[in-house]
Amino acid sequence: MTDHPTPPSLEIDATEMIAETLQELVTLTETLPVATKDAERTAKVLDRLSEDLAESATLIRRAAARATRFLP
Repeated sequence: MTDHPTPPSLEIDATEMIAETLQELVTLTETLPVATKDAERTAKVLDRLSEDLAESATLIRRAAARATRFLP
């Protein structure tokens, strides 16, 4: 059995958020093209997904900064 280091919680959080975002994006793409009446709702979902990805990027940067601080 090989021991693998446990990723820091920030990386786990980012990974989970990205996975959820991708699932939502796939679901959304299955509804394309959208009717004009649904365009605003769809755009808002895409705005939220982009915010989730930006938050994931921040988590990854914080994890890298934390790792750098604690390297020997």
